Amino acid sequence: MRVTKAQLADFVGRDERTLTRWQNEGMPVLEFGLGRGNENEYDTVTVIGWIVDRALNNGKESAKERLDRIRGDREELAYAKDLEEVVVADELLGRFEAMIVAAKGELLNTLPDQIATDLSARYNIDIDETLIRDPIDQVLRNMANYDPDDDLESANGDTDQRGDAEEADDYS
Repeated sequence: MRVTKAQLADFVGRDERTLTRWQNEGMPVLEFGLGRGNENEYDTVTVIGWIVDRALNNGKESAKERLDRIRGDREELAYAKDLEEVVVADELLGRFEAMIVAAKGELLNTLPDQIATDLSARYNIDIDETLIRDPIDQVLRNMANYDPDDDLESANGDTDQRGDAEEADDYS
């Protein structure tokens, strides 16, 4: 028998919210009502079969249901990727690495010479660009040796770093 959600709720003795949840968990829908005011329709024999299978599996999905769910998830992910709503981690990592390499080149090669030239012209003194390049190089080395586990140790209080109050005194 072909029924609406309200009729199905009466038929199986459950409320419509439960049927909506079941539908999200794979309960079959005969026809989806498209647009406002159009209701989904269900086949009572198919739905009862689904409920019985679900009860026999103690609410666990069957292998076929799991495979169908996984296929559906893959399709949703592919669609989201096509819409550029998600980015694949490998692609993001590649872009990030390219940005880091470009920034490193600018910081080590272009910036020190540019700053040294600008300071020399402004103050009429000779500036050695290694005074600028060496601290930048050290910062980049520290970044390259970054270990996220160090942050965890700091968060747990296992740190030998100075406190904020001591650092504030250094800058006053």
